[in-house]
Amino acid sequence: NWIRFQLLKWIIFALLVTPAIETISFLSLNKTLICIDDLERKGKGLEIKDVLGLVSLLKEQKGCKVVLLLNDGEEGLDDYEKYREKVIDIELAFAPDPEECATIAYSEQTPNHSRLRELTASLGIRNIRILKKIERLATIALPLAEGFEPEISDQVLHSLVLYAWSYFCSNANEEIPPIEFVTSKGYTLLGIGDEKVTEQQKKWQTTLQAYNYQLTYELDILLAEAVKTGYFVEDEFKEKAAAKNQQVVASKSEGSFSNAWRLYHDTFNDNDDEVINGLYDSFKKNCKYITPTNLNGTVSLFRELGEEEKASEIIDIYIKNRKDETELFNMKENNVFGDIRDQEVIDKFNDTYNQSVINETAKQVLDRIAGKNGWNQSDEVVLANTSVDDYYNLFKTETGRHLSSFVTTCLKFGQFGNASDQQKEIASRATEALRRIASESEINKRRVKKFGVSLEDA
Repeated sequence: NWIRFQLLKWIIFALLVTPAIETISFLSLNKTLICIDDLERKGKGLEIKDVLGLVSLLKEQKGCKVVLLLNDGEEGLDDYEKYREKVIDIELAFAPDPEECATIAYSEQTPNHSRLRELTASLGIRNIRILKKIERLATIALPLAEGFEPEISDQVLHSLVLYAWSYFCSNANEEIPPIEFVTSKGYTLLGIGDEKVTEQQKKWQTTLQAYNYQLTYELDILLAEAVKTGYFVEDEFKEKAAAKNQQVVASKSEGSFSNAWRLYHDTFNDNDDEVINGLYDSFKKNCKYITPTNLNGTVSLFRELGEEEKASEIIDIYIKNRKDETELFNMKENNVFGDIRDQEVIDKFNDTYNQSVINETAKQVLDRIAGKNGWNQSDEVVLANTSVDDYYNLFKTETGRHLSSFVTTCLKFGQFGNASDQQKEIASRATEALRRIASESEINKRRVKKFGVSLEDA
């Protein structure tokens, strides 16, 4: 009776809703192999029991063979579970293991196919679409890594696999760490630092450690961005790869910084002094190849082991040997994920950067940016370090239409909804200078007032 009811319903539906030619085509359907894919992704207006009714009609009345494809365990399949026994003759579970899926996805023509299979299998990736996305990214990236040490190509593959798995799969599976979590984790994965983590984050850390993912480097940040956008900027890739390549070359030398860290990683011996001295000596020799993140991690370890003096000393050694690399100390650009947390590192980096970029006057900066929507970090540094006296002299000596644009440019820094402390400082110093000007005469008070400056203290 249930099958007859479904048959009648589908005939009525075909007659009333579909065009006549489609109805005739449906009624003439006979002894055909039909495949219905992604059953769990049906629209909200379509019930699974209705689909099964159609399957019964096609099978019993039309002599058709029908194959249903669905992902078991998905939500919304209750009716399938209820009526499957009445409709389905044979059920087959297709569940290849990750190695088999990788073999399906990657042929011998895939660059570094054996390494890709090893990496994707280690993360348990079974989704062929994800595996093919990884293959495409690897095919684009690996030629860009030619000419560098082999370790660069391996890092590219190692990181791309992890980031693609994380980016495309974490929303559907809370056991998979999100890409933001992966790329923002620094030395906390090594047990250094006192950052509080949730139970879920502890599981994610265990997953990353099992995959042998320890630190996020600048090249990794670029790879993560490529996973999101689907493409690489060649010049940026080669720049970051070249910097990482220098570190790799240095790590192969006797007494390298990487070898010094092995004293920490590879034993449970009570060897505090050996670790500290090994890292300290190696740091002095190799600081040109050490990233700010690695500096922060080393400083944190020294502090946690009671070596405050050595922690401060290696910060100074680092800055002394790298002071010509101005942008290295730009915390706004190089600490996007907040992995540099040591306050002394932050303060000394900011001081070094501020001293390096102040080679223009406020007038020169304002001449360049006034009336425009673009400026860079060094422009903010110059304006934030311009004194109230200097702003007063600048505003008093300038004449002409550009004076108003100078004033409004300085004031607007304090009007941003998410203004930084540095931007607020620019507006504050300019405002104080304007109030001083307003206090000098009644006419200047009115001139300043038109910029919206409060004159309570003028």
